[in-house]
Amino acid sequence: MKYVISMLTIIAGFVFGAQAIAAPISAESIVGRYAVDASVPFRKVKIDFKVVSNKEFEITQIDKDGKPEETCNGTYEISASLDWTPVIFADGKMFKGVFTCPSDRSKDVDFDIDFQDKTTDDLVKGTQVIVTTSLAPMKIKATVKKISAFDIIE
Repeated sequence: MKYVISMLTIIAGFVFGAQAIAAPISAESIVGRYAVDASVPFRKVKIDFKVVSNKEFEITQIDKDGKPEETCNGTYEISASLDWTPVIFADGKMFKGVFTCPSDRSKDVDFDIDFQDKTTDDLVKGTQVIVTTSLAPMKIKATVKKISAFDIIE
């Protein structure tokens, strides 16, 4: 009986503990829908961001009245980002994306999201990331929170 209880404890720890382990950021692990809030000079921006597959995403800006504007489509890849700090050397992930909008398919907008050393668990809780884009010559702090998950579309 003692062995059965020990075995059940180990199995329960494995099953429930595995769910608590945060996965690293990858093209497969970030598929889902996100709420993004950012502040740029003199304005706040809200974005509905959907990573629909391990290569594609949709982005929709939400206007100040809460109404969605046009939905733009793009592609992305996840690459390593290296962050040197005075104390440690951290290995993180960078989302590199480019998109176009239906109103002007000739204009590409590229951007990077530096996740630093964040995990998928941080995205579910909501976390701050650094965004750089061809639209603004500065680093933008944004809060990203995963609000739902999708199945991967290949």
